[in-house]
Amino acid sequence: MPAARLRTCRFPRRTDCITKSFRAEGIRGLQRGLSLGVTREVCFNAVRIGLFEPVIDLLRGTGARSGKPPSAAERTAAGLICGTLGGCCINPVEVLKTRFQAQGGLTGFQHGYARGPGAALVELWREEGLGGFFRGIGVSTLRGLLGPGAQLVAYNELSAAAVERGAVPTAVSTHVSCALVSAAVSVACVNPVDVVRTRIFNAPVGWYSSGVDAARQLLTNEGPAAFYKGALTHFFRLGPHMILVFSILEQIKMVMPQ
Repeated sequence: MPAARLRTCRFPRRTDCITKSFRAEGIRGLQRGLSLGVTREVCFNAVRIGLFEPVIDLLRGTGARSGKPPSAAERTAAGLICGTLGGCCINPVEVLKTRFQAQGGLTGFQHGYARGPGAALVELWREEGLGGFFRGIGVSTLRGLLGPGAQLVAYNELSAAAVERGAVPTAVSTHVSCALVSAAVSVACVNPVDVVRTRIFNAPVGWYSSGVDAARQLLTNEGPAAFYKGALTHFFRLGPHMILVFSILEQIKMVMPQ
């Protein structure tokens, strides 16, 4: 592995990371990998949210025509299935997004893609083949189970509990509060997997033998707290995202015929 392409640095504060990135590359540096991030969100949410209701109906079978609302177990199973499917579908985009965001930074292996996402996708295929597209797929599947599954289940259960206690089901405050708490639940469940997955995605080929090996090295070298690196920043990203997604989804449900 070329030593010049591997850089290590510790950021003592979250704001320090933002400040150094901005000073080095300006807004462009902070928005690195934006097109891949947008592509990831569109494709991921299309699968995990778009398939949620159809998967529930499929799991319920004839019970879907009874008029009774789905049970908590049915919603949980649907959320886990949809999250897993979404994670598998967008894995190649996740690999490239992680590498583009690390590119030119002060930490992490530097893959050095010189051109845009399309050319990088071709380069990834040429250098690593199908294995590069699905690097860390096991960890991505686990993330799909824990993260999006937790979001959907937590939001639906919190909404149901809030309405039972007198909250207005169509109120924006109900949607926002439930979305924020569901984001916190998701971060608590998925941040350790996210840290491990990021290391796998951005590492040189052969650096880790598996997700378990990556987790073991992380624990040995950096301690248990390393699994929650970036958790607050993760919530700052996911909280507003969940507010938008679930608020828009609730509005669509209200105008669509039942």
